[in-house]
Amino acid sequence: MPNYTEQEARNIETVNQLFEGDASFDRVAIFDKDAVWWNGLPHINSPPGNTEFRGIEAITALMMSSANPDNLARGVDAYDLSTTVFEDVVVLADGDFVVRQHTQRSKTHSGRDYCNVYCFVVKFNAEGKIVYLTEHWNTWYAHKFLLDNFSLEPAHPN
Repeated sequence: MPNYTEQEARNIETVNQLFEGDASFDRVAIFDKDAVWWNGLPHINSPPGNTEFRGIEAITALMMSSANPDNLARGVDAYDLSTTVFEDVVVLADGDFVVRQHTQRSKTHSGRDYCNVYCFVVKFNAEGKIVYLTEHWNTWYAHKFLLDNFSLEPAHPN
């Protein structure tokens, strides 16, 4: 186990809370007002085509998009975050950066079992706020499963 600085340990805790904190954890407050969240599947939010979400308002909309009831009407079977379980969690920190990889299992809003492997690279500023987050995942799998409604077997990282 690496020996992390106080800043690195704080940043790791913040990233873990982003994903596994309870409902009372203020996920918006951990982002700098000018933060950017990059997501490689440009069908996540409306309108489609955007992969970079700049600022608190855009990031909040992205985080809330899976709960949007209009998704099913648009043909997007988003996952229900209240059903999410994380497995195979790996978290590493180096200075201002934290990398977290995990397997996410969730039920979709239509009741299907969703499973995908995600890797997030998160950059913090000196105040402990997230300034840039990149979300890497098997977007082909997610597109085929959530948008095309294919039944697919996900990757198994362990």
